[in-house]
Amino acid sequence: MSEPRIYIAGPDIYHPQGLEIAETKKALCERYGLEGVVATDFLAGVQFVGKAGDAAALFRERLKIIQGCDALVADLTPFRGPSMDPATAFEMGAMAALGKPVVAYTLDPTPYAERMARFHAEVDETLTRVGPRLVNPAGMVIEDFGLPEATIIAGAALSGGTPIAADFEGALRWVRRQLNDL
Repeated sequence: MSEPRIYIAGPDIYHPQGLEIAETKKALCERYGLEGVVATDFLAGVQFVGKAGDAAALFRERLKIIQGCDALVADLTPFRGPSMDPATAFEMGAMAALGKPVVAYTLDPTPYAERMARFHAEVDETLTRVGPRLVNPAGMVIEDFGLPEATIIAGAALSGGTPIAADFEGALRWVRRQLNDL
């Protein structure tokens, strides 16, 4: 029987040492009897030049990879702002829609509402409380569930009964347990 395939979702693809980070994470997967799969696995020799058609092709390829995996481990660490990488959010949703385990970790466990308040303060937009709700100057509600990411994202990670881990290896331990329980 082959090792369960784990899709490793997160913004590492954009990091200058992204390929090395991916290999390190794949090696950790092997230690847990898992096969790590990353977005760049299908890009060998493929040239994209930034056209709209390339985006559609990348989307289709990414979905194929996700569909071929047994579970997903997502990095919720804030990326380019106070929230996670949007592509990772989509990948989590795609895996959840397939009914497969989604496990997450974050290197910044600060509650989402607290990070959003800090961000708004930096751009001179103070958040206020209107009853129990935290709102921005336009009256838009900021989710405040004490979770490290927006509610539906955190909910996807928590829906399998596992906590949001503090690091990648912790998430691997949880995904291993989830797969053993299936």
